[in-house]
Amino acid sequence: MKTLILSSSLSPKSRSFILCQAVNAELSKNAIDIDFVDLRDYDLAPVYRGKTADMDRLTEKVKEADNIIFGMGVHCYTINDGLKIVLDSCFGDAIGKFFGIICAAGGEKSYLSTMHLTQICMNEWRMIQLPRVVYATGRDFKGDDISNTDLKERIDIFVKEFYSIGQKLIG
Repeated sequence: MKTLILSSSLSPKSRSFILCQAVNAELSKNAIDIDFVDLRDYDLAPVYRGKTADMDRLTEKVKEADNIIFGMGVHCYTINDGLKIVLDSCFGDAIGKFFGIICAAGGEKSYLSTMHLTQICMNEWRMIQLPRVVYATGRDFKGDDISNTDLKERIDIFVKEFYSIGQKLIG
């Protein structure tokens, strides 16, 4: 099983990146191939400018992945522009892939913001979503560390279910 973890926040102090790292650490305990992508390290161009070499690399990573985990922050109750560019330009070969969402938001009232990503993935590429989303807020962190034990448990459950269901869908 090859899993692409896509940390999409471009913020230097990204909490969704911290969540992606935690999921990566837990998922790494299984015998799977993980490709961790931090979009802050990639040159993204608006669709009208054409693809960059980094975007070509991302397109290949999406194609090679069996499943994908999206790490996202909430921006105006939806996904950020970097993730939108990647979805528009690099996801042509994502048809039918299994995916999960982990999300960090500023407050508790943005929990439905992940549904926009769900709609895009399910309608555009007929992807299959893990019906569990990890949603965290600023209260769940102390500096760069996850301080909420409930969040840590939710991450653990997310990883176990993502691995278990992902194996069944691939096999």
